[in-house]
Amino acid sequence: MLLTVDIGNTNVVMGLMPERGLLASNLRFPTDKRRTVQEFMEGFEALVAMHGFDFSNVNGAIVSSVVPELTDSVVASVRAKTGDDPLVVDHRMNLGFTIDMDTPEKLGVDMIADAAGAVGDYEGNLAIFDMGTATTCSVVSADRVYLGSIIMPGVVISQDALTAQASALPFIKFERPKRLIGRDTVDCMRSGVMYANAAMMDGLVDRISDELDGPVLAVATGGISRLIVPACRRYVVHDPNLLLKGLWDLYHANV
Repeated sequence: MLLTVDIGNTNVVMGLMPERGLLASNLRFPTDKRRTVQEFMEGFEALVAMHGFDFSNVNGAIVSSVVPELTDSVVASVRAKTGDDPLVVDHRMNLGFTIDMDTPEKLGVDMIADAAGAVGDYEGNLAIFDMGTATTCSVVSADRVYLGSIIMPGVVISQDALTAQASALPFIKFERPKRLIGRDTVDCMRSGVMYANAAMMDGLVDRISDELDGPVLAVATGGISRLIVPACRRYVVHDPNLLLKGLWDLYHANV
């Protein structure tokens, strides 16, 4: 059983993975950079006890973190529970692909994990969209070279900024709008969330294809992607477990 920990800007997600991409159980709690190691450990212990999270079958662990302030605390928590140091994702490990960027050390490890999962499942040029706190697009060539990425505000950040700055616009729940051209404020905003992001994905893949001078397969992951992908005109693979697959692959390539 592999213990995976994904430390994101919004949530920390811990899961037990008996096989590639499949979570037997998981814990999710808000990311809080202000917590000390002791406070984090106390909260972690309480959460584990509350949900009956079972570490008895864990024979390995891997941590992906985009929040450096929390990495040491989480590693210490995993060590305390498993008795071993977890593998921490880093651009210098065996990735299954090479990175051709000016500053590979600054590439987000979540994007590294996404790319690792994608090259294990898909062929050809890839545009990998991860729709989380930020929306990222990782571009990997057919010969498994990570060429670079595109980073933009995530759907939730954009929506929160819109409602915060426009007094007349309400907070909305993300749902499929009745039609493209909305006829009430809520549906207008839902249409903006869905179709603007779908058009962004379609348009970026077209431009990436032009730059690479060849076809590109789009792969989407991240919570909100399930809402956006059906609205795309291009074929887009929806792979909600892509990052988890990548963590599995990275662990077994580097143990």
